[in-house]
Amino acid sequence: MSSLMSKSLLSLVNRYGTVTTLQKNSYAAYDPATGSVGTNTSTNYTVKAYFSEYNLSELNNDSIVMGDRKVVFPNVDTSGVVLPEPDPDDIVVGTGDKVKIVSVAKIYSGDTLACYICQVRE
Repeated sequence: MSSLMSKSLLSLVNRYGTVTTLQKNSYAAYDPATGSVGTNTSTNYTVKAYFSEYNLSELNNDSIVMGDRKVVFPNVDTSGVVLPEPDPDDIVVGTGDKVKIVSVAKIYSGDTLACYICQVRE
């Protein structure tokens, strides 16, 4: 993707985005010695994100379905710290909104990671 496209996406986030929380989930491992699974944890990151709808032409009823949305956020949190890459099943929590990440695309400007576009679903 061109550097112009990544700058346009980041401009959308900066102008029209809202402060949200990226909730990264860490799933505990199974311990065969005890026969149990440890406690799952999550880490929250404050990010500015821009939500948008998919166009009807993008819906394919296979991987993108009615009601799915896109969320764009930079590769850094609101304090400028680099974010870990979001994963499917991570959660984005905004004002009155809580959605699960379905898929993630990385957007580069040259060789530098600029932002993520995530497909999200309620």
